[in-house]
Amino acid sequence: MNSITTLKKYMMVTLLVAGAALMTACGSSGAQSTDLASRGVISSVSEADSKALAVCNSTSGSNLAVRQMAYTEGNSYRMDLVWLKLTALPTDFSSGSSYIAFWKWLANSNGSTYLDSSAVPVALYDSQTKKFLTNWGTSIKWTDISAMALSMGYSSPTSFFGRVIILANLKDTNGDYDALKVSVYNSSTNKSVNEINGLLPLFAANPNAYAVESSGAARAGVLQQLHPFFTYRSTGYTTSQFQGMAQNYCF
Repeated sequence: MNSITTLKKYMMVTLLVAGAALMTACGSSGAQSTDLASRGVISSVSEADSKALAVCNSTSGSNLAVRQMAYTEGNSYRMDLVWLKLTALPTDFSSGSSYIAFWKWLANSNGSTYLDSSAVPVALYDSQTKKFLTNWGTSIKWTDISAMALSMGYSSPTSFFGRVIILANLKDTNGDYDALKVSVYNSSTNKSVNEINGLLPLFAANPNAYAVESSGAARAGVLQQLHPFFTYRSTGYTTSQFQGMAQNYCF
């Protein structure tokens, strides 16, 4: 799936899609803080497996859903990149009345959160041909890509994104950021009308393990509640079962 040579090529070109409006910090922290216990740098695929980390995640809301999958390069994970797959879209997306942008944020154990003010750059990738279809951009709007989709035989966003996935450049080599916000904007007002949040892989697949930072402190509640298996934390599932459940989100 990965093509790092092609990726580097696209990192050097200008943005294709118009940028979304900048957003401000969403918590009490006025500057970036660090919580390496959430993700951190994983040296190999085998290390992630031995630590029972979730490689993939799924988040859904009203007329919007996205899956995430960790980016591999050889036998290692890259924390600065993540694959995304749109599995549900707003009803007005196909008309161009709305567009989508992505944002990274973090939270500390004291509950403070910080949202990066720059939208996450994304590029569209054809999962069949293993080639990039666009340069880096800061939003996705159907009217910008519909002609390309039609040339590939797809007239609807749902069918197009069944084949085409998204590479997001988090610019986060150390894995400092915890979560990804997926926001839908009204094309006329550029105001957010819908959003969902999901933990960025890699993270502890067992929600009970994720609830505690490496220091022994309780992880921020806002992050705990984003864990895909938060409601299953008292069901008796084993760590291995949780890890297998997360694997089902991969694509």
